[in-house]
Amino acid sequence: MAEGALCREPVELTGRERSVLRSVAVRGTEPELFCELEAGHGHEHATPVGGRGEEPLMWLRWWPGRRVLETRACCGAESDDGVFCRVPGGHEGSHSYELAEPGQAWPLAGAGLSAGRR
Repeated sequence: MAEGALCREPVELTGRERSVLRSVAVRGTEPELFCELEAGHGHEHATPVGGRGEEPLMWLRWWPGRRVLETRACCGAESDDGVFCRVPGGHEGSHSYELAEPGQAWPLAGAGLSAGRR
């Protein structure tokens, strides 16, 4: 059972961020991006951008008045069921496999991410 819920704060990439991603050949950026940290966290939000399944991932992290696009390894914590945490290392709050979509009663661990580290 999930212990918490995802934040899901929406964000859009700026033209500059899209340009940076193209310059480093990052492909596959989702059109809708949302914070993937636990709801109720501090001011920092984080979402993976492009290259899902590649290691290390590019992350967009943002706070009020500040945005950072960076390469950062995933947390790497592993559940008892072999599901890896898919948010950036050093994140605050619960691991991704302990969280559920807002309004849902199941964790994201069942979302096909158990096949190893992302």
